Parts: sequence; C-alpha cells; structure tokens
Amino acid sequence: MTSGAPSDWYRWIPEQITARDYEQLPEDFCRTIEVIDGHIVKCESPSRLHNRVARRIAARMEAARKPEPRLMVETDVDVRLSDVPLSLRRPDVVVYRCLDDDSKLYADDTVLVVEIVSPDSSHHTDTVEKKAAYAVAGIPVYLIVFLTEAGDGIDQIEEYRLSEGRYHLVCLHTRRLTLDVPVPLDIAFGDMTTA
Repeated sequence: MTSGAPSDWYRWIPEQITARDYEQLPEDFCRTIEVIDGHIVKCESPSRLHNRVARRIAARMEAARKPEPRLMVETDVDVRLSDVPLSLRRPDVVVYRCLDDDSKLYADDTVLVVEIVSPDSSHHTDTVEKKAAYAVAGIPVYLIVFLTEAGDGIDQIEEYRLSEGRYHLVCLHTRRLTLDVPVPLDIAFGDMTTA
C-alpha cells in the first residue's frame, strides 16, 4: 500500500493474513509487527539501550566477516519462516548468506539470529516461542541477550546451536561475547552498552 493510503487502511486487514496481504501493508506498519501463522502481532518499541546493543553487535559482526562465505548482517528485518501460513519474525540482528537487496530473506538463508530481552519485554516470547520457531526453521545459531533488571547493561548472553532439530545451550557468556562461527567475534559487554 502506498503512502497515500487512507487513514483507515488497517480496517481491511483480515483476522489471518496471507503473504499477498502482507505485501499490501504500508512499509511503516510492517516495521512494527511480526506475523505468526498469519496472525499479526504488534511489537513494542525497544529501549535506547536495546537498540544500541543491537547496532553494536551488528557493526562488530559486519566488520568481522570473512571474504568467504559471503555473509550479510542486518538489524530489524523480516525473516520469513514460512509463506503458508505466513510466519515472519524481525530479529534484532540477523546474519545471512548474501542475497540481492530486493530478495525476501528466508530462514534457509539465515545462519544466526540475535534477540535482546529487555526487562519490560516478553521474556517468554524470546526464550520459548522464538527459540522454538527458529529451531524448527533450521537457523544454526541463536543468541539471546539479557539486559539487566535495571536496564543499564547486559546481564548475560545465551548461545544456542542447532543439533538434531533443536537448540542446545553451548555457552553462557557473562562478561564478553566470543564467537568463532559464523562470524569471529570478541566484544566486551561494556563496549556494547556504553553511551
């Protein structure tokens, strides 16, 4: 739908939307939702710390990429888990195999996702629902970043690797995030949060 859409455009949205319906939605609206089995789920606006951590993780991962395999790093983009029924999530950080900019990003192309859990966000969504959905979709690495209760830093980062169709906790990072694959990374928690 174009920017000249009527102010009540949202009234036509069916209870369960298809991929075609989703393509008709205004881009600004799509940036604020996820779709699970065709049902729209409104996403809360993240905190500044949440956004800063996502940006800094993404920037470090982007800078650390190796020439081969060619990987891209993005923040807050649609990752299609299925077309029918339509299911898509917007991870805080995504590492994926190189695609044309106009191509849809599917879970099959995704090698790592990061979700940041804020004290005021849905803990259950990131630690149970998204973890299960990303595992079923076959995404090899899942990082869950837990912000402190005070919302002023990072408490810990759980690193999950996919094996036999489910995620297994392989490392609990408490002061630094260090990875070897898919992107080598070594970053102190303070470097991700300091203003």
